[in-house]
Amino acid sequence: MRPAQPPRSALDAIDPARLLLWIPLLAALTGAVILITLDLAATLYLGILAAIMLYTGLALFGPPRLRALLLNHAPLSYAAVLLMAWGAALYLLPQHPATAMVRLSVALYLTMVYVFLFAQRPPERATRWAVGVLLTQLIMTLPHAACTLGETGAFDGVTLLFTILFSHGALIVVLRAFSAVRDQLALAEGRIQAAHELAHQDPLTDLPNRRALERDLAHAVTEPSRNWRLAVVDVDGLKSVNDRLGHAAGDDLLRRFAHGFAAGAGPDGQVYRISGDEFALLFGEGQLPAETVVERVTLQIQAVYSVAGASVGATRHRAGESADTWLSRADQAMYRHKRRGGPGR
Repeated sequence: MRPAQPPRSALDAIDPARLLLWIPLLAALTGAVILITLDLAATLYLGILAAIMLYTGLALFGPPRLRALLLNHAPLSYAAVLLMAWGAALYLLPQHPATAMVRLSVALYLTMVYVFLFAQRPPERATRWAVGVLLTQLIMTLPHAACTLGETGAFDGVTLLFTILFSHGALIVVLRAFSAVRDQLALAEGRIQAAHELAHQDPLTDLPNRRALERDLAHAVTEPSRNWRLAVVDVDGLKSVNDRLGHAAGDDLLRRFAHGFAAGAGPDGQVYRISGDEFALLFGEGQLPAETVVERVTLQIQAVYSVAGASVGATRHRAGESADTWLSRADQAMYRHKRRGGPGR
């Protein structure tokens, strides 16, 4: 029996960075439709929108290697294209009817670049790049602000500089804070997972340990319809191998039993190391008897360590029986087998 895993939602499989790619694609497509419909199209503006759609289309639907490359460079690529549009709107086509819409669009969609950066990169690196993009936009804006000094338009004079600085700067600060919290939560989750594995896993064999067995037995007794069968196995000959060949050989003996039991248990069974030389096997209905698995594994290992052996006691779960009682019965069956040299019942 495998330990129960929390169900995964469909959202777990979504890559936030790939999801963000749809924003520039749909925005560029909408912008192109608006410019053409209103007869406001300028060759430069349409070319910029076409470049965004081509880049995003390849990043979403192109060959896998190209998709990965374009996705990795998407934030800075979009920033470069948007800043190009910003320069065109300020200095090349300042009087064009579509320029006001282009300036507003660039100011809005550069914020998406910041989000993209923090979704893809560690907080420190994302902050450096985001601040770099913001400073580049401010430097590009300085000549325009100087020429329109004293004018009261939203995209004129110092009003434009302060609007960009405070709105985009505040967003970067907020994203930096959220990104740091996200990384701290991920680190804490990783530590919790590592602690959980350490508490439930045997370091020598990489098998689940006794604590994991107790957890899984408590779950198994609630599913009597599965006809669970529990076996406790005591490895014989470990002390002799340790004394004659050393503890490294003894560890190797235990690992061989562990790997053999795990292979014999199959995908629907589970094997545990519950003490120094004791293992437990938990099987569902329709699998090989534990005695058969143990016998086959023992014969394989005796080809390497002739003194190796194993005593096994297997018991079916009884209706209403607690996990502790069930484990105790299997343990007693193993000792009966050890004493008389026959299979435990």
